[in-house]
Amino acid sequence: MSASIQVGKIIGIPIRLHISFLFILPVFVLMFAEASEPVGLGDIENLSLHYRYIFSALATILFFFSVLLHEMSHSYVAMRYGAKIHSITLFIFGGLAMMDDIPKEPGKEWRIAIAGPAMSFALGGAFLLSYFSLTTVNLPIYYPAQALLFGLGYLNLVLGTFNLLPAFPMDGGRVLRALLAKRMSFIQATKKAVFVGKIFAIIMAIVGLMPDPFWFYSTGEVRAPFNLFLIFIAFFLYTAATEEERATTTFALLEGIKVKNVMRTEHTCVLDDTPIMALSDKMLAEKTYEYAVVGASGEPKGFVTFGELKALSNEQRYTFKVSDVTGSFDRVSDVISEEAEVGDALKRMLKAKKNVFAVVEAASGNYIGVITRNDLATYIEMLKGRI
Repeated sequence: MSASIQVGKIIGIPIRLHISFLFILPVFVLMFAEASEPVGLGDIENLSLHYRYIFSALATILFFFSVLLHEMSHSYVAMRYGAKIHSITLFIFGGLAMMDDIPKEPGKEWRIAIAGPAMSFALGGAFLLSYFSLTTVNLPIYYPAQALLFGLGYLNLVLGTFNLLPAFPMDGGRVLRALLAKRMSFIQATKKAVFVGKIFAIIMAIVGLMPDPFWFYSTGEVRAPFNLFLIFIAFFLYTAATEEERATTTFALLEGIKVKNVMRTEHTCVLDDTPIMALSDKMLAEKTYEYAVVGASGEPKGFVTFGELKALSNEQRYTFKVSDVTGSFDRVSDVISEEAEVGDALKRMLKAKKNVFAVVEAASGNYIGVITRNDLATYIEMLKGRI
């Protein structure tokens, strides 16, 4: 996830903090410090401002550590099934585990999905048990700790329950998809789970836009501030569900298709000593905007695109050669075998933010063509047209 910084690793998984996390952090500190039961210290009198915010900061850290453990639970179970975890990011809406190759088997998916809420319920129970243990000691000095333990237990139970709502792509929505996938195809199960998730998102948005009925009942006035946070969550869920449905459909369509079935073998390369003006004429004539750059013996040395030519000055266009604008080339990350799955090629492009790969023959390793994101996008649209 962009705009995030890595703060450490747990069981080999990078832990990141998104910039939006910095905005929600003080909100939770303020909530724990000023809110009344069941989540804050607002009902405790004779507690100095200094200690009130120290306790609240500690409670905030513990709560977001609980969110981290929620995501770690998903990740741990997924790793047991062979999934690769790139990172866990804490951001304004909670936590997000970035995974590759999540198992599509219903039995595995629901276990991965349920692991997070199970951890939240376990933590909620542990905090509440600590609270009830501490209430046996009826001393004012323990009141702040009691209030925060109860608040943390309450919030973890809310977090676990909220995540079990069948609002895809939340955990409950993934459990729903797993159950549906036992009776229908994975794509059909995804579409139905996404539909249910969107309904939940719309309901959340409507509730968020409604005035507070309790305020109206007690005062007879309509309170202007609506629940913006609930509206943001609804928008996030609706957008995330739409994106995941699109991604699931795309990768399902690409299953079993090899790079050699999509790669381009004509108008694919240009010699590294070609003048830039000659390349410009070549692009215009062949209506092609990305080329692999090769040496005299045909070995790939990099890529050149229309964007790089466009950035040159008029003088540079008349004096430079292709080798002068060719970027660095990595034989591992910039090359793909003709026998590789197209879905894997697309995942690599998205992850590395690359637009083109050089394709090599599986047996010899010789350069035979290119595959680009534009080619893939066109091919995917053609596949969708057959549905």
